[in-house]
Order: sequence, then structure tokens, then C-alpha cells
Amino acid sequence: MNKTKMNFVEATFLLLIVMLSHIILNLPNLIIKSTGSSAIINVLYISVITILFFLVINKLFSPFPEKDIIDVSEFLGGKLLKLITCIIYTIYLLFAASILIVDFSEMLRIIYFQNAKTFIISLIFIIVSIIANKIGFKNIIKANTLLIPIVLVTVLFIFGASLNGTNYQRLFPIMGYGVNETFVSGISNVFSFAGLIILYLIKPSLKDEKKFKKIGLTAIIISAAYLLFSVASLLFLFPFLTEGVETLSVYMSTRAIQFGSVFQRTDAIFILIWIFTFLSYLSVVIGYIAKINKKTFSLSNSSPLVYIARNMYVYNVTSPC
Repeated sequence: MNKTKMNFVEATFLLLIVMLSHIILNLPNLIIKSTGSSAIINVLYISVITILFFLVINKLFSPFPEKDIIDVSEFLGGKLLKLITCIIYTIYLLFAASILIVDFSEMLRIIYFQNAKTFIISLIFIIVSIIANKIGFKNIIKANTLLIPIVLVTVLFIFGASLNGTNYQRLFPIMGYGVNETFVSGISNVFSFAGLIILYLIKPSLKDEKKFKKIGLTAIIISAAYLLFSVASLLFLFPFLTEGVETLSVYMSTRAIQFGSVFQRTDAIFILIWIFTFLSYLSVVIGYIAKINKKTFSLSNSSPLVYIARNMYVYNVTSPC
């Protein structure tokens, strides 16, 4: 994967596939539950914080051209800090991806495959993603470049199609559950941008390293807009969200979309798009786990580590949460 050099669009879309996959999961629902009618203000607030945080990190990265966070860790703290960084990144990527794939597989089981086991659905996703990495990471990037515009259009379509049922009174009270929930405890919602962690691994893979800052800012702004539209769709469509609502947030909005008596259950189209999104997301995560471990153990070929990642994924998706 070291030979894979990405241009501006490819790198930005690679970041977006990770960040948008987290948002599709259930983040809009969680934000609304914690902030109420001030969810839109909270999204704008955490987006500004994320941008400021990135600008600080970018400044710290500037003395290290063509180096990712693992290279920087080795430069600053030797092999020990490098090992710690690799372990933290591997654990986080595995943990986040495991939760995401289990939740998404469970949703597919409930909606379409009631007689199937969640483990089997998850395993299919994992096997396909491993095969994609064996074919080549460059091909994953190219597929990603075609997929992301479609994913971005879907949320705009959902938001626009749901305007007929919009109730703007649900924006009030403007501060939702209060100033504290919106701006103090609400700062915890910044985890919505946790997918940004991949950004600090892509720097050596850029064709033009000078565009690193622009790539990061573009990905954050687009993800923030995606999250904002997703939250707004839910907030305007539904009078409340109960603790019993466990399905994907954006999926709830798609169920409210109908075009007369001819086109109904359009949610199936969005589910198909999101299946490809999660496949691409898992492929990227497995690829970067292989890259991280290749650097950790100074291997010349990261291909065997795809199978190590597979075994770790199978353990995570089958172990009780």
C-alpha cells in the first residue's frame, strides 16, 4: 500500500467513507437524545471544535513531511512509542469497526433476513472486504471515488423528500435540554468525527503532500454537512426519539419517504447503497490495519496480515458485547 499514491479527490473520499459510515450508524439519533431540539446547534458547535483541533494537529505535523503518525511517534519516542501508537490505532479500528458491522448486520437481519444469524451476515461483509484487499487497495480507492458521490446525494435526497412532513416547531426551545447539554456535556458528541483518525495515516500516500490541510478541512466540512442534514431530517420528521429506537437513524427517515402509491418502501434502495458503503469502509479499515502492523513488525509484505485482521474481526464480531 506504500506504492498507492492518492490525489486530492481520492484521499478526501477515503476519509469520507470512514467518517460517513460512523454517521450512518446511529450518531444523529444519539445527538438528538442527548441535546434535544438544540441538536442542530450542537452539530455546528462540535464541527467548529473539530476544525480547530485539526488545524492544531496539522500545525504539529508540519515539521514532518511525508510522515504519518506512526513515523512521527518513532521519531519522538523511539520504537516503544511507535509500538504503543500502533497498538492504540489497531485496537481502536478493530473496536469501532466491530461495533459498526455488528449493528449494521443486526439491522439487516431484523429488516430482511429474520431467519439468518447476525454472525453469518457479518462474516460475509468481512470475507468480501478481505477479498477486496487481496485484489488491491488501489481498486478500493477507485471504487470509493465512485461510491461517495452517490452516498452524499442520498442524504440530500432524504432531506429534500422529507420536507413535506417537516415541522419547524421542533427546533424549539432553541437550547433544547439546556446550555449545559448543548455546549458543555454536549462537547462529547465530537466523537461523531472519530473517523478522522484515519487522516493521520494517509500523509505518506498523498501525491501532493501540500494538500494535506485542504483534504482534512474538506472532509470535515462535508462530514459536518452530512451529519447536519441527517440530524435535521430526524428532528423535523419525528416528535421524539425513544430509548427503544435502535435502528439506524437515517433509515428511519427513509421509511417516511413515499411517492404516491406507486413508489413505496424506497428505503430498500438506500439500504443497498449503504451495504456497499460499509463494504468499502471495512475494506479501508482492514487495509490500514495491515499497513499499521506492517510498520510495527517491519515486514516487507503486509498481505498475510489481512488474514490476521480477519481472525481478529471474527473474534470481535462473535464475542458478546
